[in-house]
Order: sequence, then C-alpha cells, then structure tokens
Amino acid sequence: MRLRAAVEAIYGIFAAPVPEQIVGCPCCITTRQIDILLTKPLRTITGTSLWRYVSGVFLTVGAERDFRYLLPRILEVSAFDPADANDPAIVLGKLKLAGWRSWPLPEQQVIEEFVDAWFERELTRDLAGAEAGWIETNAESVLCGAARAGFPLRPWLIRLCKADAAPVLEDLKSRYPGELSAFWEFAPQGLQELATILDGGSS
Repeated sequence: MRLRAAVEAIYGIFAAPVPEQIVGCPCCITTRQIDILLTKPLRTITGTSLWRYVSGVFLTVGAERDFRYLLPRILEVSAFDPADANDPAIVLGKLKLAGWRSWPLPEQQVIEEFVDAWFERELTRDLAGAEAGWIETNAESVLCGAARAGFPLRPWLIRLCKADAAPVLEDLKSRYPGELSAFWEFAPQGLQELATILDGGSS
C-alpha cells in the first residue's frame, strides 16, 4: 500500500533518540500529559496521547526537536486512525510552524510523498462514498492541510479536474465558499488556488 510505505519511509528518515524533555509553559506541560510521549515506545503512542500535544505544539508546548521525533507517529495516527487524531488541516499546518521547508531535501521529499498518497487515498474513499449515495470531505481536509503547510496545490487541483473525480469536485463547488472547512481561513493563498477551479476557471 502506497500510503503505508510512505509512513514507513518517514519513520526511517526521522528516526532519532528520544528527546530528554519537551518544553512548554508549566501548566500546559502538566495538563497535556506530555511526559507520556517520551516514556512510551514511539509506535505505541495513541492518538489520544498525541491530541493535546499536536493542538498546542509551537504555541504553548514543544519545539522542533520533539516535533520531528514524534512526526512519524503523528502522521501515522492521522492517516490510519483519524477518529483518534486531530484534523488533517491542523496536523499538516504544524509543518509550516516547524519550518519544514528548511529541512534536508530527502526529509521534505518523504513528507511530499506521504501527503500525495494520503490525498489520493482520501479522494478514493470520498468517491466510493459518492457511489453509495453520500460523500465525505476527507480529501478536502488533506488538501486544506497541505495548503496550510505551504504546498502548491496545482497537482491536486489537476487531479480533481479529472473525470473520475467529478463527484468530489462538484461537492466542493456546491459548498463553496461558505460551507468549506473553516481551516481555509488560515490558508488564504491555498483557497485562492482552489477557487480557480471552483469558480469554473482553470488550475
């Protein structure tokens, strides 16, 4: 499975010793149960344990070192256990706060591959739902997160314009602009890119 392979590549390239500590404001360190993240094996950390860290990282807790250490598990839980994870738009938005575009190119490349595989998997799921008479917004969530992370959206917009993706594109058009994810507010450039196809223009 492409998405699973992408996760394993991230685990490999971001493998690092457990950080000695995670810094943050004292009340947040206590209430967010940050100590659990450094005492459990990385692959066994639950989404529940990661939730508070992810929502607060680079705001009230955490720094680049611990974020990089936890990133493989954060992304794995987000993709494979979404009910126990933060919204993809939150998760991927943290990459920009981490300054990921300054990281070594191989690290950037495995993240790019992961996000592309994640989007395609969610698009496939949304289309399957459309065939059954209902449609979810999973692909939009990943797309919004990618925009928040600073990805150019053009490749995914081209993908949405292909014939087989028509149900998802039509759903986006029907919800634009007022009923799209609220997280687009934090990715105005990405929303402007998306608008080029939702308004009937070309990507």
